[in-house]
Amino acid sequence: MRIELQDVTVERGGRRVLDGVDAVLDPGRFTVIMGHSGAGLSTLLKAAAGLIEPGGGRVVYDGRSLADLDGRERRALQTRTGFVFQDAALWANSTLLANLDLPLQAKHPDLGPAARRERIDSVLNSCGFAADLMGRPAMLSLGRQKVLSFLRALVPDPEALFLDEPTASLDQHGCSTLVRILDERRRQGRTLAAVTHDVRLAEAMADDLVILHEGRVLAAGPRDDVLAAADPQVRAIVHDRFETAGRAGTEASEVRPG
Repeated sequence: MRIELQDVTVERGGRRVLDGVDAVLDPGRFTVIMGHSGAGLSTLLKAAAGLIEPGGGRVVYDGRSLADLDGRERRALQTRTGFVFQDAALWANSTLLANLDLPLQAKHPDLGPAARRERIDSVLNSCGFAADLMGRPAMLSLGRQKVLSFLRALVPDPEALFLDEPTASLDQHGCSTLVRILDERRRQGRTLAAVTHDVRLAEAMADDLVILHEGRVLAAGPRDDVLAAADPQVRAIVHDRFETAGRAGTEASEVRPG
């Protein structure tokens, strides 16, 4: 699934959060969106995922603008995407099982309870996640809540996966597990995009970088090309982080796939 943002503009409260953003998310590649806090990172990710309607420009999926899709087509498209929210966004008063089952019921209503439970168990087993599924999210640590939210997005087996600060609250083991699963999806040709300030994830997984500053794209493209950019603003945002990881010897190396 190829996703293009073409001259996308988003305004909130009279302020332009995204200003003429152009970006491409390609299948089989992991795109990392980086920038300072308040640069519009999460807004860009949500616009790409179709969760925010741009005030200007277009979001295009495999050659078709989201604005041109009717309700049925839009719902069909939503079955092919998944989103991991920064705050996990679990339903506090529902069981863990109900949280995992909800996207399957919404996106694959043709599946019966047994088939849905089989898919849930398969995803849980893939990362070794064990818990009392009849318990509530509050019984889990913040890190395990974040892992559960990641698994919830995986259960419908999306073609495109969007992740907002996916490693927040994760320990080294949790980060390594997440990277392994994401790498498997990348090898399957899925479209992956993440907003992150975590150099472990960027160093381990980034094929492409999109550098955002005050709602505008400063640089975008293959990671090595962006890191080689001479623009001082680009270097200020990304270069110190990658160089710091290299000098530290690096936690990032401990979470690389394979």
